Amino acid sequence: MSDAWIVSGSSMVAAIAVREVAELGFRPLRVSFDAAGQRLSPDGDSTRGPAFALVLDDPAVVPELRKIAAFDGVPLLLVTDVTRLSDVVVHAEVDELLVRPYGRDELRVRVARARGGAGGATADDTLRVGGLVIDLATYQVTRDGELIAFTFMEYELLRFLATHPGRVFTREALLSKVWGYDYYGVARTVDVHVRRVRATLGPAVAERIVTVRSVGYRFEGKEAALPQPAEATAPGPVVDLFGAGDRMTASARRRLPAA
Repeated sequence: MSDAWIVSGSSMVAAIAVREVAELGFRPLRVSFDAAGQRLSPDGDSTRGPAFALVLDDPAVVPELRKIAAFDGVPLLLVTDVTRLSDVVVHAEVDELLVRPYGRDELRVRVARARGGAGGATADDTLRVGGLVIDLATYQVTRDGELIAFTFMEYELLRFLATHPGRVFTREALLSKVWGYDYYGVARTVDVHVRRVRATLGPAVAERIVTVRSVGYRFEGKEAALPQPAEATAPGPVVDLFGAGDRMTASARRRLPAA
């Protein structure tokens, strides 16, 4: 999973961005820098560079970030309000601009555009499960090397489940996480999309989307252990309870009429 840096002086504003970035499948880390340009990362200890950085509400900081070696080649996205657009024109040299309010789909598209312009996807953007490959940067899915087509919401559902392997999600949770907090749908919507995703994936891969009865769905990311056939065992010895050659059981013998 690729990292995404959140640059903000406000913990409250950063918390919102952390949630939004995590929903895109990235690991959010809130970072800050000292006067010498040394990175401080109170929310994580990753030493690798990020897939992108989200700068919140401070256009003037962007030129300073560009001088820091850690930001070489890192796509920068600036999030601001409409009242501060004039500051953006003066100060910011960013790859993409997001003006509040914006939706999750807009954030996803602008992140993809910014990353494409700054060098594109990395190996961390590719999720491989058996013969299934999900490219998180290009929104493409292949099965055994063959490109397969999904609608946007079908892809989003598959991506979300596949990036949280082993976890069980209720239908209500999937509606919230995949369709969005403001989506007023019914649980049936999830079932219909799961059925379509399974049909598109084909039987061999569709089995990875497991129905948990009375709860919801989970994605099986690991290779399932196939049940091993039981070893054939030789029949046990026949015990003669009443003398050689007599095979009548004790219960049957008790039911015989008295002589």
